[in-house]
Amino acid sequence: MKFLYSVALGILTGIAAVLLHIFYPPIGLILALVGSAATIWAIGRQFGARKYKLLACLAWGFILWRASTFGVGNELLVQGNAQGSALVFVGLISLIIVTALPA
Repeated sequence: MKFLYSVALGILTGIAAVLLHIFYPPIGLILALVGSAATIWAIGRQFGARKYKLLACLAWGFILWRASTFGVGNELLVQGNAQGSALVFVGLISLIIVTALPA
């Protein structure tokens, strides 16, 4: 159950970050990054194991990867502009750091 909970939270956090990062720059990007890092950290605090943080981080990364590739109608949710690049690079670095922290 903890496995499903952490994956679901990672997916929901990824969706929220993708939809929020472009809203009212740079406030939306900051909220997306801080909210994602806080959620991954909270998963580790709740369950007390690093593996659940890693699962949520992988689910977040999967959503980000899927949102930055072309869809059926050639739409792109994470574009190659400054906000999209910052979400990808700073987001992944911050989540790796938060995952590496002790639970």
